Amino acid sequence: MSADDGRAEACVERRSEALRRAADRLVRRRLPPAAPDGSTPLWSASFFGLDRVPRFCAADESTRAAVLDDCATALLAEAWRIEHCGIDYCGRMTRVGESDDERRLFALIGADEALHASLLARWIASRAPQPDPFSRFIAGLAEAGAPQPLAFLLQVVLEGFGIVHFGSLATSCRDAGLAATFRRIARDEALHHAGGLATFSPDRLNEADRRFLEDAAYSFLQMIRCGPQGVIAALDRHIGLGDGNDSANVFAALDAEAASADKLARLRRLMAQPGMAWLLDRLDASGAFTACPAGDCAQVYADTR
Repeated sequence: MSADDGRAEACVERRSEALRRAADRLVRRRLPPAAPDGSTPLWSASFFGLDRVPRFCAADESTRAAVLDDCATALLAEAWRIEHCGIDYCGRMTRVGESDDERRLFALIGADEALHASLLARWIASRAPQPDPFSRFIAGLAEAGAPQPLAFLLQVVLEGFGIVHFGSLATSCRDAGLAATFRRIARDEALHHAGGLATFSPDRLNEADRRFLEDAAYSFLQMIRCGPQGVIAALDRHIGLGDGNDSANVFAALDAEAASADKLARLRRLMAQPGMAWLLDRLDASGAFTACPAGDCAQVYADTR
């Protein structure tokens, strides 16, 4: 590296650090800082259904702790990256907003998303999680979609789903500071969902928007149908899984089909907005709201292993 390159890199690092400190000061002004506890797993084995998996229960304490840490890291990383997607989405919607009210709404929602990401980063620490398939999918939607279908998918559906999802994470979380953070996010998700309902108008969807919505909603639901793939991956990394039958037995022990069916039903209710019966009809016809049985979930895991 030349001297000029070294100076340029140092300049970039100084600027990044200054930006980070400025953002951190704004975060502290909005909510008192909460330090991670770190003394116990963030969520119990029963939260993930692992207490019903014999090979997990038979593992030694350090192995069980490693599996729980991986499961918690995956949850945190997913939430953190989704909030970052929200920042990008709101920045775009602020730019293309058709009125002062619309631009103001998305600027305010974007500020919430930035705060959420900053708060969650305290528990992610230096682990720098790699983007998971769901986060990559949402990021791709936010980049490629038009405003109206995105308002439906990301705000009406995803943020509506987040109200219950983040509330559940808060209720079961063993870290008081993180639980408070998730409660804050769940409250904000309700307001963002309401903003999506105000923004979205089915009459403004053109044929390209409708095709985009159908394809994106189907792909999204496919990820839910195939059960807790991340939990299975954590078990596989630290304990190991045998053949497809073993994986299917673990999915069955986790009661994956029933858990997915509950989530799919909740998503269907969120999608059942006035003027959107056409989308539900097409998704119903393709079986998108039907949870996969344990054997099919295991096959999906084997195909991506």
